[in-house]
Amino acid sequence: MTSELVLSLSTRRATRRLGTQLAAQLTPGDLVVLEGDLGAGKTFLVRGIARALGVPAETAVTSPTFTLVQEYAASVPLVHADLYRLGDPDELIELGLLDRIGRDAVVIVEWGDRFADALGQEGLWIWLSYAEPGRHARLEARGARGHALLARMVAAGMRG
Repeated sequence: MTSELVLSLSTRRATRRLGTQLAAQLTPGDLVVLEGDLGAGKTFLVRGIARALGVPAETAVTSPTFTLVQEYAASVPLVHADLYRLGDPDELIELGLLDRIGRDAVVIVEWGDRFADALGQEGLWIWLSYAEPGRHARLEARGARGHALLARMVAAGMRG
């Protein structure tokens, strides 16, 4: 069983393609946690996922750095959170985020690794990095849901 996959994202198009391929395999309840330096492409990847799930082009998909959580109507409800400014896992409860994971929506969390225990350790963690000659994504499956999601992606043809 594959638990990790490393991809080269040499162009913005490759990052968008990853978003499209990931969106095709997401099901309600899935959790995706995005990590990476500022400017690594986290929100750009979310935008690609959102568009592939049917969020219209006229709907701005931006980082919820200040609003903390945005929800988008799509073929599967999409919840996008940015936990950069959070200091305590209890704040996840106040945001209602934990009520959505494993249930009715796809939940994508930027800067969520430090809250991994509170998020439940059941999902796909993606680390985006930039190093010459380009960007890379390391996908790590955690728990049964994460392994199932990564397995669907590999079965659909995604290769490192």
